[in-house]
Amino acid sequence: MEGMDISPQFKTTSLSVPSPTASHVACLSGARLQIRCLTSFEIIRSILLPSSHDLRISRIAWSPPSTTRPRTSTPPRHHLPVRSHRVLIADDDNTRVYDLRDDKWSAVISNGSGGMGKNVHVEFGRTEEEVCVWSDFASKLVVWCLRTGRTVEIRDPKFIGRGSRGWGYRPRSEVEGEAARGVGGVMAVLCRNAGQDVLMLLAPRTYTVLKRVELPTVDAQGLKWSRDGRWIAIWDAASAGYSLCIYTADGHLYRTISREPSDELNEWGIEGLGIKNVEWVPGNEWLAVGGWDRRVRILSTRTFSPVVYLDHTAQICVPTVPVYTEQVDASGARSYSVTQQPVTLPKAPLEKNDNGLMKQGIGLMAFNSEGTMCATREDSTPTTVRIWDLRSLKPRTILLQHSPVKSLRWHPSNPALLFIQTAQDSPVLYLYTAPTLSNSTSLSTTVLAPPSTLDLSSSISKPAGSLPPKWSTSWLNTPTDKKPALVFGHQSYIILWPEGRDQILKFENQEADESDDSLYDILTGRTPIPPLHGSGSSGFVDVEADGGDEGGMGREIEIGYEENTGSFEDTFRERRKGVNGTRGGGARGRSVFDESGLDEMF
Repeated sequence: MEGMDISPQFKTTSLSVPSPTASHVACLSGARLQIRCLTSFEIIRSILLPSSHDLRISRIAWSPPSTTRPRTSTPPRHHLPVRSHRVLIADDDNTRVYDLRDDKWSAVISNGSGGMGKNVHVEFGRTEEEVCVWSDFASKLVVWCLRTGRTVEIRDPKFIGRGSRGWGYRPRSEVEGEAARGVGGVMAVLCRNAGQDVLMLLAPRTYTVLKRVELPTVDAQGLKWSRDGRWIAIWDAASAGYSLCIYTADGHLYRTISREPSDELNEWGIEGLGIKNVEWVPGNEWLAVGGWDRRVRILSTRTFSPVVYLDHTAQICVPTVPVYTEQVDASGARSYSVTQQPVTLPKAPLEKNDNGLMKQGIGLMAFNSEGTMCATREDSTPTTVRIWDLRSLKPRTILLQHSPVKSLRWHPSNPALLFIQTAQDSPVLYLYTAPTLSNSTSLSTTVLAPPSTLDLSSSISKPAGSLPPKWSTSWLNTPTDKKPALVFGHQSYIILWPEGRDQILKFENQEADESDDSLYDILTGRTPIPPLHGSGSSGFVDVEADGGDEGGMGREIEIGYEENTGSFEDTFRERRKGVNGTRGGGARGRSVFDESGLDEMF
């Protein structure tokens, strides 16, 4: 692509994880954890890991984005950037947490004797003060508070937490009034006890059980919160039939969805198989369900009835839709050509004694940030990508790749950019740009072009060895006013700007200087009065139900350094408030639903 810019490659031992706000990247280099700034590519932290840390099975995770206000008498004049300030690195026995704002602060969570098995997955919780640790054999989930050292133990989680499977925090509401009241943060976890699937709803901070719901599923495969935090979708195993349960945010069963009767099921050979993929469409109006019957059903969130069907047939015959086929010549040059219709799609190769039943269904399904475009891959034709326009309810482009498609991801904020990654040894990416419609154009007159091929062989070296490289690609969550960027690599990583790099006019990470103007802005009403330091503490509330003693048996947490926040009364911490926000002993007692916000929804 014209104007494309590529950063110098930086080598790591095994993995590289960018921060959620695309400001830093954490990577392993030998026995050191290095933090690089993605603006200057300079190493801002290089942390030597102890010799007991197992580098081969290390896992890196960033904390949720937040803002940090300098500890001065007056706040800064400018808005502080939202960034991830903490990073953790974990192996089977220990989890180490580091803070980018303080070189002296660190925390170590030890597995102790490991009586319940090794740590199989570690991730930050709702805030940067919480760390969730899953034990082996799905025996328990322990939530640690880094501020107090207290723990909460959740028994028998059904899954081990990877990929947010079987658990999730309720997103904050997009309504400004509800967001101002602090609605959000309820944790939903799928558990399995005595052969029964159970949905647990846990309150923020305290993780007190709000509700325990026994599910009607045979073998629940996952749950997903809706983007507005109003619904929870839980689907059953494909072998149990087509079954999708929709629950309200407070744990009440709203509707159970099954497949409509059809005469084509026996012809497709999928009688009895159900759901394979579920995604909430941006915009809070649709829910997409991908089935083993090669059909995507888009349900309305008002009635949860199907409104759109996206069928994936084995033969393409849509004259108004271009079909591009990738061609690779003897020299390795790649190009696209228009294929005449009808087109019979290439099938997945079958192994010995394989009937092909498991290689079908909607394996990949991705929606852009506006919810107007959808990209899908059906597993029986793994080299085919269908790009659907949900405004015209028909395919926009069909791509026949040379290799099986591995990943489909739209840009987090740009609804027109989609990268396609295929399973191949060469470092090659494909960038599809959806046409943007103006008032003077229409869908029928828009010229559709094939994806751009990004061959990165000259920019990144192929790892040495006989094993094929496992290339990984992810979008950087750049702001809307910045140009898009990608992270690509295996043991060496590069940053790729397909449209060119932004010019840096000033240091973006420079903190706003302190002056008397900040106090002047507050007194004149230009800047709202900042909350008292400590009032928004994200640590656990000290209650007896916290379970700190029992959950911490066999474990220890070592805080290398922690800032002294002082000991204020509850009045100064804004914890004791009346019904109308007044303080005093005559206030009505708060329930756990008040903190979670569930009683304000229904």
